Amino acid sequence: MKTTGEDIFKALENVDEHYIEECRQSGSGIKIKTIWKKWAAVAACGVIAAATGVMMFAGKSDKDIDIKVGADQQMADEETTVSYRVPWDEYAMNAKYETFEYNDVEYVSMGHVDKSFLDSKLTTMTLETENYETNKKETTKADIYSIKDLSSSFYLAVKFDDGTLAWYGVFKDTPSDFDTIVKNMNLCKTAKIRTVYNDIGLGKLRTYSDVDIAGLLDLLKDENGVFTAEPVDDGSETSEGETPIDFSTTEDDEWYVSNAITAYFNIDMLGMEGQIYFTHGGMMYFEGNLGYTEKYNIGSEKVTEIEKWLNENCEYTDVKKNAEVADDVDPSEKAVTSVAKDDPDMADEMYSE
Repeated sequence: MKTTGEDIFKALENVDEHYIEECRQSGSGIKIKTIWKKWAAVAACGVIAAATGVMMFAGKSDKDIDIKVGADQQMADEETTVSYRVPWDEYAMNAKYETFEYNDVEYVSMGHVDKSFLDSKLTTMTLETENYETNKKETTKADIYSIKDLSSSFYLAVKFDDGTLAWYGVFKDTPSDFDTIVKNMNLCKTAKIRTVYNDIGLGKLRTYSDVDIAGLLDLLKDENGVFTAEPVDDGSETSEGETPIDFSTTEDDEWYVSNAITAYFNIDMLGMEGQIYFTHGGMMYFEGNLGYTEKYNIGSEKVTEIEKWLNENCEYTDVKKNAEVADDVDPSEKAVTSVAKDDPDMADEMYSE
């Protein structure tokens, strides 16, 4: 059936107000968790199919929402385009003032921050923007703050004259040195690991739920307390001899990297999340959901050390890989074993029965 412009407008009318409000507040639209570049096309297909209008808000700095819908097989070369622009007065201040410069560094609006996370007031500035409806310059007074536990060289908070707050981050010239990244974000203090998946040669998926991020990252420190990891910057997705990244999903549709350790972390103060992957071949991938992904070579021995530390210090659950269990199956038949950290061999014994 042919999709018309009227159909799309009807879809927009039914969009949940929650999503519209989130777009207004963020300025850059709904934030979609990045898994990996190779999945972008797959994710895009899902987005178009599931939420044609809403997800196209993402990344629209000019406040436009463009929706393109392909026609049916008979009209494959036909395309419908709808352009919708949110009224200027309905945007939050950080959506209007998407960037500003402080000490000759450009900061980009990322989202709301609670006032409890503000640290020192650094200065008061006059911010400028252009009203896209009138094409005229607008200004506002704003107080600039550092954020507790974060480096002000990369993260700042802004308090606008209407009392609203937002945090901004640096995206240009971001460091690739892992020690610098960890210390700028103060990951050991600000981040909390949500889940860790282990799919390294077990024949099953091991899930850890009580992982201390400081303890995990300590394994990457040298004797001088420096977080050591050799950056890989060869300008390509995959280095020579490197195993390509492949993803699988759990029964709950959570992504994990095949033949690797996948750690998901949250930084609640910024409302953000990220991932760290340790592959069996010794590669580490860091994705902080801040606009960049870094790749490092830490060696397979270090990954083995990380896996050993997880098994010895964290509680975990073992499940069959990619198991498809019907809803009417007795839970006792799902081959799931909860294991206490003081008895790490229990799961292996049960699977050998």
